[in-house]
Amino acid sequence: MTDVSDALAEGETVRERLALRTGGSVALTDDHLLVVTDAGAGADARITRVALDDVAEVTVEEVDYFLAILSVLLAGYGLYSVPRNAALGLAFAAFGGLSLYWTYRKRGKVRIRVAGRPKPVSVFPADTGAFVDGLEPFLAGEPGDAVDEADEN
Repeated sequence: MTDVSDALAEGETVRERLALRTGGSVALTDDHLLVVTDAGAGADARITRVALDDVAEVTVEEVDYFLAILSVLLAGYGLYSVPRNAALGLAFAAFGGLSLYWTYRKRGKVRIRVAGRPKPVSVFPADTGAFVDGLEPFLAGEPGDAVDEADEN
Protein backbone atom coordinates (compact mmCIF):
# COMPACT_ATOMS: atom_id res chain seq x y z
CA MET A 1 0.00 0.00 0.00
CA THR A 2 1.89 3.07 -1.17
CA ASP A 3 -0.83 5.47 -2.23
CA VAL A 4 -3.51 7.24 -0.23
CA SER A 5 -6.18 6.04 -2.64
CA ASP A 6 -5.41 2.46 -1.56
CA ALA A 7 -6.22 3.32 2.07
CA LEU A 8 -9.51 5.11 1.38
CA ALA A 9 -12.78 3.43 2.28
CA GLU A 10 -15.58 3.00 -0.28
CA GLY A 11 -16.96 6.43 -1.21
CA GLU A 12 -14.36 8.35 0.81
CA THR A 13 -12.63 11.23 -0.98
CA VAL A 14 -9.60 13.33 -0.17
CA ARG A 15 -10.57 16.91 0.67
CA GLU A 16 -7.06 18.27 1.09
CA ARG A 17 -3.56 16.94 0.54
CA LEU A 18 -0.46 18.61 1.97
CA ALA A 19 3.21 17.79 1.42
CA LEU A 20 5.65 16.89 4.18
CA ARG A 21 9.22 18.18 4.36
CA THR A 22 10.52 14.69 5.11
CA GLY A 23 8.81 13.19 2.07
CA GLY A 24 5.31 11.85 1.84
CA SER A 25 2.08 13.71 2.44
CA VAL A 26 -0.89 14.24 4.72
CA ALA A 27 -4.39 13.74 3.32
CA LEU A 28 -7.59 14.94 4.98
CA THR A 29 -10.92 13.27 4.30
CA ASP A 30 -14.27 14.04 5.93
CA ASP A 31 -13.58 11.67 8.83
CA HIS A 32 -9.89 10.73 8.77
CA LEU A 33 -6.37 12.06 8.67
CA LEU A 34 -4.01 9.92 6.58
CA VAL A 35 -0.25 10.33 6.98
CA VAL A 36 1.87 8.81 4.21
CA THR A 37 5.54 8.60 5.14
CA ASP A 38 8.32 7.57 2.78
CA ALA A 39 10.26 4.67 4.27
CA GLY A 40 13.35 5.30 2.15
CA ALA A 41 14.85 4.01 -1.05
CA GLY A 42 13.36 0.74 -2.23
CA ALA A 43 10.93 0.40 0.67
CA ASP A 44 7.17 0.82 0.62
CA ALA A 45 5.56 3.89 2.13
CA ARG A 46 3.74 3.57 5.44
CA ILE A 47 0.21 4.93 5.90
CA THR A 48 -1.10 5.95 9.31
CA ARG A 49 -4.88 6.40 9.50
CA VAL A 50 -6.33 8.52 12.33
CA ALA A 51 -10.02 9.26 12.87
CA LEU A 52 -10.57 13.00 13.30
CA ASP A 53 -12.91 12.28 16.22
CA ASP A 54 -9.95 10.72 18.07
CA VAL A 55 -7.67 13.76 17.64
CA ALA A 56 -7.32 15.31 21.08
CA GLU A 57 -4.80 18.08 20.43
CA VAL A 58 -2.65 19.52 17.64
CA THR A 59 0.45 21.49 18.64
CA VAL A 60 2.98 23.23 16.41
CA GLU A 61 6.56 23.55 17.64
CA GLU A 62 8.31 26.38 15.86
CA VAL A 63 12.07 26.92 16.16
CA ASP A 64 13.38 26.51 19.71
CA TYR A 65 15.16 29.87 19.94
CA PHE A 66 16.64 29.14 23.36
CA LEU A 67 18.35 25.99 22.10
CA ALA A 68 19.45 27.76 18.90
CA ILE A 69 21.09 30.57 20.89
CA LEU A 70 22.80 28.08 23.20
CA SER A 71 24.09 26.17 20.18
CA VAL A 72 25.53 29.33 18.61
CA LEU A 73 27.15 30.31 21.92
CA LEU A 74 28.64 26.83 22.29
CA ALA A 75 30.07 26.92 18.77
CA GLY A 76 31.40 30.45 19.35
CA TYR A 77 33.04 29.47 22.64
CA GLY A 78 34.61 26.49 20.91
CA LEU A 79 36.07 28.69 18.18
CA TYR A 80 37.23 31.23 20.78
CA SER A 81 39.06 28.54 22.78
CA VAL A 82 40.84 26.92 19.81
CA PRO A 83 44.11 28.83 20.46
CA ARG A 84 44.25 27.50 24.03
CA ASN A 85 43.35 23.86 23.30
CA ALA A 86 42.70 23.02 19.66
CA ALA A 87 41.13 19.59 20.16
CA LEU A 88 38.73 20.67 22.90
CA GLY A 89 37.86 23.92 21.11
CA LEU A 90 37.08 22.13 17.85
CA ALA A 91 35.01 19.55 19.74
CA PHE A 92 32.91 22.32 21.33
CA ALA A 93 32.53 24.08 17.97
CA ALA A 94 31.51 20.85 16.22
CA PHE A 95 29.01 19.95 18.93
CA GLY A 96 27.52 23.46 18.80
CA GLY A 97 27.25 23.27 15.01
CA LEU A 98 25.57 19.86 15.13
CA SER A 99 23.17 21.07 17.80
CA LEU A 100 22.26 24.10 15.67
CA TYR A 101 21.69 21.87 12.63
CA TRP A 102 19.50 19.50 14.67
CA THR A 103 17.47 22.44 16.03
CA TYR A 104 16.96 23.76 12.49
CA ARG A 105 15.80 20.34 11.25
CA LYS A 106 13.20 20.09 14.01
CA ARG A 107 11.53 23.42 13.14
CA GLY A 108 7.82 23.39 12.31
CA LYS A 109 7.11 20.04 13.97
CA VAL A 110 3.40 19.28 14.33
CA ARG A 111 2.37 16.83 17.04
CA ILE A 112 -1.07 15.28 16.76
CA ARG A 113 -2.16 13.76 20.06
CA VAL A 114 -4.60 10.93 19.43
CA ALA A 115 -6.86 9.35 22.04
CA GLY A 116 -5.92 5.71 22.61
CA ARG A 117 -2.32 6.05 21.38
CA PRO A 118 0.56 6.37 23.82
CA LYS A 119 2.72 8.49 21.48
CA PRO A 120 1.55 11.41 19.36
CA VAL A 121 1.80 11.33 15.57
CA SER A 122 4.57 13.75 14.57
CA VAL A 123 4.83 15.26 11.09
CA PHE A 124 6.92 17.98 9.48
CA PRO A 125 4.67 19.78 6.96
CA ALA A 126 6.29 21.82 4.20
CA ASP A 127 3.96 24.72 5.03
CA THR A 128 2.96 24.65 8.70
CA GLY A 129 0.44 27.49 8.35
CA ALA A 130 -1.41 25.77 5.50
CA PHE A 131 -1.46 22.52 7.49
CA VAL A 132 -3.00 24.14 10.57
CA ASP A 133 -5.47 26.13 8.44
CA GLY A 134 -6.48 22.97 6.58
CA LEU A 135 -6.97 20.98 9.77
CA GLU A 136 -8.77 23.68 11.75
CA PRO A 137 -12.28 23.30 10.23
CA PHE A 138 -12.19 19.56 10.83
CA LEU A 139 -11.15 19.89 14.47
CA ALA A 140 -13.59 22.71 15.16
CA GLY A 141 -16.44 20.37 14.24
CA GLU A 142 -17.77 22.96 11.79
CA PRO A 143 -20.54 24.23 14.10
CA GLY A 144 -22.01 26.32 11.29
CA ASP A 145 -22.86 23.16 9.34
CA ALA A 146 -24.54 21.59 12.37
CA VAL A 147 -26.76 24.67 12.77
CA ASP A 148 -27.65 24.62 9.07
CA GLU A 149 -28.67 20.96 9.25
CA ALA A 150 -30.87 21.67 12.30
CA ASP A 151 -32.56 24.58 10.50
CA GLU A 152 -33.30 22.46 7.43
CA ASN A 153 -35.19 19.83 9.47
